[in-house]
Amino acid sequence: MGQDENALYVGEVRHARYRPRTHRFNYRVFSAFLNVDDIDHDRLNLKLLSIDKFNLFSFRRRDHGAKDDSTDGGKLRPFIEGLLAEAEIDAPEQIHILCYLRMFGFAFNPLTVYYCRSGGQLTAMVYEVRNTFGDDHIYVVPLNGTNTDRPLLHHRDKLMHVSPFIDMQATYHFSAAAPDDNLRLVIRETQDEEPLLIASFIGTRHALTDATLFKAFIRHPLMTVKVLVAIHFEAAKLFLKGVPFIKRPEPPQSRHSVS
Repeated sequence: MGQDENALYVGEVRHARYRPRTHRFNYRVFSAFLNVDDIDHDRLNLKLLSIDKFNLFSFRRRDHGAKDDSTDGGKLRPFIEGLLAEAEIDAPEQIHILCYLRMFGFAFNPLTVYYCRSGGQLTAMVYEVRNTFGDDHIYVVPLNGTNTDRPLLHHRDKLMHVSPFIDMQATYHFSAAAPDDNLRLVIRETQDEEPLLIASFIGTRHALTDATLFKAFIRHPLMTVKVLVAIHFEAAKLFLKGVPFIKRPEPPQSRHSVS
């Protein structure tokens, strides 16, 4: 199966918190891995997955990128290329987005990841982080054409409030590689250089077809609802464990950061 093909990655999300109370959970999920050019030109050619239209599965461009129609009709490639240009990164040959699809019109994506490649090498990663308060922030990470068969390690200071149980003095440490037959994405969060939380998604690749979409629906019929419910359910358990609640600060003025 070629790396450039659209796909579903079916696997498990895991979270483990170490301080001030230990807390762990894991959920079965699936994510779509899509070429943004196929999205921008509406050429997925699937019956069960539509672009900007209601269906069993759908991808709405306004959920991502510029989030409006002001940038080339809401197309994703011009938006991502603009972010990369600000970081002095050439436009990549390929951009793939990893995200949850809408099911019956609903989805919440805590994290969307863009893999940017040229000549078979990763040139940048873009992380689009959301919270349940309606805020988002985009972290642009330049890479140096690293081979795609090795995990890439990079870090960014936390710039947006995400969990009401973690303050802003934290750093994200990303471990990622270009997906192939398997996908592994790990984010470690530290405070004062000490481990605080680790979150990961590990999945197995499946060709993106109507058959695999239908199978995913049968096995995970309420997944997109479950994602948002699980966030609040786990938050309630943290509250009951006595983890201090932190009031949401003002979001950063800019939606993105490149360094």
